[in-house]
Amino acid sequence: MKQTKLDAVLPRIIPGKDELHLHAAILETSDAPQLMELASDSKVRRFLLGRLSDTVALVDPGNAEELERALIAGGHTPKIEESKGK
Repeated sequence: MKQTKLDAVLPRIIPGKDELHLHAAILETSDAPQLMELASDSKVRRFLLGRLSDTVALVDPGNAEELERALIAGGHTPKIEESKGK
């Protein structure tokens, strides 16, 4: 697989088998350059475990609210969605 600039900043997570994560938090952006910009910001990057796709990153468990605050402090306007499921 060809390495991209995004891979250098936020590596892609490639599981060895199918996985199910309950109550996982993700950061989804509208495009890859936006994820690259956010992942390049050390105040945001510290909450990101890795990339699931070019526009989706897995957030460190239990740190979604801190990530939200960091995004707002950086001038971003995150849209927060919470699962209503059990």
